[in-house]
Amino acid sequence: MKGSLPRYLLPWSLFWTCTFFLQPLTVQAQWHAFPEAHGATLKVDVDLVTLNFSVLDKARRGIGNLHKEDITIYEDEVSQEISFFDSEPAPLSLIVLLDVSESVRSFSGQIEATSWILPDLLSERDEVAVIAFSNLPNLLQEFTGDPQKIRSALHRAASDFSGATNINDSVYLAARKFSSERIEQRKAILLVSDGKGNRGERERAFDQLKACGATLLGLGIGVTSKLVRGPLLLNRWVKETGGQLLFFSSENELKRNLRAALNTVRSQYSAAYVPTNRLKDGSFRRLKVEIAPQSPLTSQQVTIKGPKGYFAPSETSQQR
Repeated sequence: MKGSLPRYLLPWSLFWTCTFFLQPLTVQAQWHAFPEAHGATLKVDVDLVTLNFSVLDKARRGIGNLHKEDITIYEDEVSQEISFFDSEPAPLSLIVLLDVSESVRSFSGQIEATSWILPDLLSERDEVAVIAFSNLPNLLQEFTGDPQKIRSALHRAASDFSGATNINDSVYLAARKFSSERIEQRKAILLVSDGKGNRGERERAFDQLKACGATLLGLGIGVTSKLVRGPLLLNRWVKETGGQLLFFSSENELKRNLRAALNTVRSQYSAAYVPTNRLKDGSFRRLKVEIAPQSPLTSQQVTIKGPKGYFAPSETSQQR
């Protein structure tokens, strides 16, 4: 390992700190009820809404030992009967989106630190794919659990910096990869970027991101004080999928924050229910996960990072 990172990270880290804590905490949902509405989805005999969520204490640490009776799920303010609940940590399927555009050339030190640290944070049965992007995204490594292959792909990506920053199409490609493959593990996308500039089709990327059920984690690099719209857009995507923005001013802080973020995704709770609203009208259904009144957790200060909502299937999508 090399020493602490340069001092120019300090104003950058303060900016991301303020940006992060000013944002409300919300998340993502997965709809497993209707075939082919968003590419490859699970086909079942009944409509089933499946969602992942995290419960954090006031120190932003995950709370374990949660039971089905500890939560209540509301759809459009109507309480739903939970038919499935899983509290066991699951392996992680992670896609790393690595920005190698010209704007991050001077921050190659942070990228190098990430490439060394990330493989060491993997747990047994975790898998990682690597996509490098500038003008266009490029898949460098298919899913693998081999730390050496992951580290090699990250180093290979960071050997050349050129072009513009195409975050949108890169997120779209990663989300499409999740949607096209049958993955039972927790899914996450780690975006490593300075966020400067953002080409590509924004709404297409955001729609695919929500559909694939992955959690978006943003690892900021470089000085972001000149950014205006970039962090706001990424905050929305992070918020909608239940992720978080990460910052660091040293390698130790990078390792600590990244490990905590990955463990949060691995330890997400999974719940499912058959909605009381059986209409297939394509409408947006608002979701809310709360601590049940009878739960001992009602006396604690907790934050639930859960789904904000989902789009119900429509009759036309059923007929395709």
